[in-house]
Amino acid sequence: MQFQCSQCRAVLASDAVTDGMGVSCPECGAQTEVRPYVKKPKIRAISPAESAPGSPGEDLTGTIHTKMASAIGIEKLKGFRLSDLFAEVFSKHSREEVEDYFTVGTAKSTPSILDVDASWPKPWIFMRMALASLAIYFLFWLGWKQSFNTKLLPGLMMIGSFAMPISTLVLFMELNVRRNVSLYMVSRLLFLGGVLALLITLVIGTLADYGLLPNAGYLNGYGHSSAGPMEETAKVLAMVAVARAAKYKYKLNGLLIGAAVGAGFAAFESMGYALDCYTGGTLQGTIGTLVNAATEEEASLADLNGVIAGSAAMLDNIVVRGILSPLGHIVWSAIAGCALWRVIKGQEFKWRMLCDENFIRLLLVPVALHMIWNSTLNLPFYGKYILVGVAGWFVCLSLVQEGLHEVAAEQAEARNAIGNGAADAAEGGAE
Repeated sequence: MQFQCSQCRAVLASDAVTDGMGVSCPECGAQTEVRPYVKKPKIRAISPAESAPGSPGEDLTGTIHTKMASAIGIEKLKGFRLSDLFAEVFSKHSREEVEDYFTVGTAKSTPSILDVDASWPKPWIFMRMALASLAIYFLFWLGWKQSFNTKLLPGLMMIGSFAMPISTLVLFMELNVRRNVSLYMVSRLLFLGGVLALLITLVIGTLADYGLLPNAGYLNGYGHSSAGPMEETAKVLAMVAVARAAKYKYKLNGLLIGAAVGAGFAAFESMGYALDCYTGGTLQGTIGTLVNAATEEEASLADLNGVIAGSAAMLDNIVVRGILSPLGHIVWSAIAGCALWRVIKGQEFKWRMLCDENFIRLLLVPVALHMIWNSTLNLPFYGKYILVGVAGWFVCLSLVQEGLHEVAAEQAEARNAIGNGAADAAEGGAE
């Protein structure tokens, strides 16, 4: 029997109610009297176990989840388990499977929509990429510790800065179940998009410093947190410049494109910080040795001590930024990319799309998370960064779910079209 709540106007269905019965609405919790609903609009199926926001069946966490999802315009994450998502991480896979997985996204290798699995993916390649990158980094580190040969430092900086961002980017490639973005395009977004985002950030920062950017003066009072709106805006503009929005129409594509630009931005930025730490540490170590040297022999060690001090500072920075990188720029840019692709909807990009309320509302999430990340707030054991990262991934996984629903809906339409075509052909044959 179908009936409608007198308070929230939700249309409900249940076999356990009768005309005139008083029930509690599972949507709003209000008491309502059951009356047959005569219209037949499209209604949302109500699961018996589902609880409404604020109802007795939903705990505080669920209520916060529902309200937050509604505020930023995303789906509520349902039926998701982290253990299921990573169930295949340590399963055995052949090298051929890895090679086949990356041979996608071209006109000949993109699978048909009917061949796509629209259920939650079970990524595993990203873990192999992470372990391989860490092994290469360890070899560079071992060589450096044994020889202190400065020719190894560029390799240490590059591998240390790119290892975790690229591994996280591979995770987003696996989450893109449509498999319609090629490795070439991902690489283009990673390197060209990352560099463009850095350059656009510098331009925006310079314009703001000289007062040439309208309404940017308020950012000066936020210190390092002002990087949030500037860098997230720059990454969105880099996505627009590098990606072909009309070709990649899915929300999962937006997540991947954003993650690629964010990974490039994070890696190049980490290399810059690593270089700063090395040069600053080397200078301090050299000067400190010269100042404290009591003999000529001790003073002669100034250059070596400076290099050792600089490399130690650089390695510490690389390790910390590498561990934290999956919680920052990559996931923020993925959210921003999906926000943009939700309003583009497979069309040619128009600048007015950046003024769309739905885009701005979701873009404010990575901006806010970035500002908190850069704020002076401190929690022990990197607590601030972990909390910001968890919040970002929470939103990101909700968007993945939304993208999977989009693919599933297109699949259903394709199957219906095939079924209707077969039926028409059968009727034509009968005539």
